[in-house]
Amino acid sequence: MKKSVDGKRIWGIIELALFNFIFLGTEYMFDNMIAYTTNSKDVVLAQSYILGISVLGFVLYPVIRKILAKRAKEIGFFLISTISIVCIFVMQCHTSYGMTLTAGCIGFVLLGVVGSDVHYLLAVILPNDENLAKTVGIAYALGLLLQFLNNNLVHNDTVEAIVLSVFWVIFILILLRLDDHEQIMVKEAKKTLKNPTIAGVVLIVGVVLMTCIFATLDNAVTLIHAAGNVDIGQWPRLLLAVSGLIAGVLFDIKKRRYMNIIMYCVTLLSTICVLIIVSGGTFLIGLIVFYLSAGFFVVFFTTGFMELSSYMKVPQLWAGMGRAINNICAGIIGIASISLIQSGNSMFISMIALVLFALISVTMFLYAGQLEKEDYQEEKTEVQEENEKEKLWKFSKEFGLTVREQEVLQVLLTSDDSVQEIAEQLFISRAALYRHIAILNKKTETKSRIGLMQFYYAWKNKK
Repeated sequence: MKKSVDGKRIWGIIELALFNFIFLGTEYMFDNMIAYTTNSKDVVLAQSYILGISVLGFVLYPVIRKILAKRAKEIGFFLISTISIVCIFVMQCHTSYGMTLTAGCIGFVLLGVVGSDVHYLLAVILPNDENLAKTVGIAYALGLLLQFLNNNLVHNDTVEAIVLSVFWVIFILILLRLDDHEQIMVKEAKKTLKNPTIAGVVLIVGVVLMTCIFATLDNAVTLIHAAGNVDIGQWPRLLLAVSGLIAGVLFDIKKRRYMNIIMYCVTLLSTICVLIIVSGGTFLIGLIVFYLSAGFFVVFFTTGFMELSSYMKVPQLWAGMGRAINNICAGIIGIASISLIQSGNSMFISMIALVLFALISVTMFLYAGQLEKEDYQEEKTEVQEENEKEKLWKFSKEFGLTVREQEVLQVLLTSDDSVQEIAEQLFISRAALYRHIAILNKKTETKSRIGLMQFYYAWKNKK
């Protein structure tokens, strides 16, 4: 079973890495291509548009998946791949601002559809997985590494479009392979949250607030990149991959018990980064801090919503919600953040950043409270198991049961199987099992298997 899970994990990592590469690579190419047709401010606005509209694909995905049969789904995904490749080459031609923007919008809606599918399938094949954050972090790092290599080895726009197109085809083929695991569903997940809906709403609010900070930083970096002052595709971008890997390792400590407090500290670091940039500090320092913290943010919202999806009635919608929320918020606040950055009012920007951080502190506290309830439930179950063992031991001592009779009684109390199946579990014959039950009846002065169980529970309650 472990080997099977590891195999699925590898395919899931590969597919999520390919999605990250295609998404980020297409966004990077779009920024470069549309920069030929407009100024740096409009480049950032156009980037906000394509990120915002990609949410439409994430939202439409559950409906598309429900409507399409498996065969139609395969045809639909290949059609999505074909249209996306056409959009890539239209962007690469950058004949006009309108054409480039239209191709970008269509392409990112389709990226939203397949992105939602990837996140859902990974949540399905790795339900309640203790290494989910590591899986997300590795996939994110690999995707960024592919983008870094593509940016630095490919210096021709047409070749870059061809590379993205080839990876699109590979991506769709693996996606259809993973799609075979849909029937597994997330039934293995432990439903221990008292109110998953509240947890989901709080997490959405928290990600929205964090996105306001991270998107503002991203827009500040993109403005400088679009103006030609700094190429953000160079070595500092590798820090995103490093931070993603570190985030995965740290988040998974103690079954992600400390993931929220770690992300809280990283958000504090990002807030400080905003203050550094707006106060006229060294841009390179701000860029490095941004990249180191942004990787944590991506792994946080990706892991958080994939994990939460197993508690929801429509997991197909929730699994990719992190990316959707991040994209739509980045799109909405694009104009406001650019105006703030270009206003040069460092005091006002600093105040907004500090207010956002205060609100984030509140949401992180509320969300942590929901997770503490889950931890409490797990601890409570462990305590109940301990008490059950102790009560069984006291019962056995009270009525002089042998070790073997204790084993038989424990199986009788916890199993609804037939006598034959219970005998097989205990590796004895049916006749031997009946003898043990008869002895147990004699020692407890009961007359049947049912009477023995009723007597045990009544004795337990009395004690």
